[in-house]
Amino acid sequence: NPASKEPTLELALSVVRGQMKFSLPSFTVKPSQRVKITFTNPDEMQHNLVVIRPGTTEAVGALADAMAKTPDAAERNYIPPTPDVINSTKLIDPQQSVTLEFVAPRQTGDYPYICTFPGHWRLMQGTMKVSP
Repeated sequence: NPASKEPTLELALSVVRGQMKFSLPSFTVKPSQRVKITFTNPDEMQHNLVVIRPGTTEAVGALADAMAKTPDAAERNYIPPTPDVINSTKLIDPQQSVTLEFVAPRQTGDYPYICTFPGHWRLMQGTMKVSP
């Protein structure tokens, strides 16, 4: 699976302060294109960015919420141990940023991205559209 000939898609994505939202509700990428997201958190609490398989938002969200009861959840960045998670950042602290680089899936479709800090995923959702 050679990476796409397309140039890397570079995006700046941030949390909308005090609103539990991502600044970008969606973006489109070509199959197998390289993606580089600079994720910034200007909010007062920790957030992460987790790209998941199409149609798995509720399932992954429920697993993330359940992690709230496990003692090492924060160390694991509230990222549920499920194959539905494709890519993820660590939890980033207020005023910090992190870069996430990956190759987009080959399979076209709508891949949700959410924050898996317990409870946040219900509001903090976006869509990575993989389309030729």
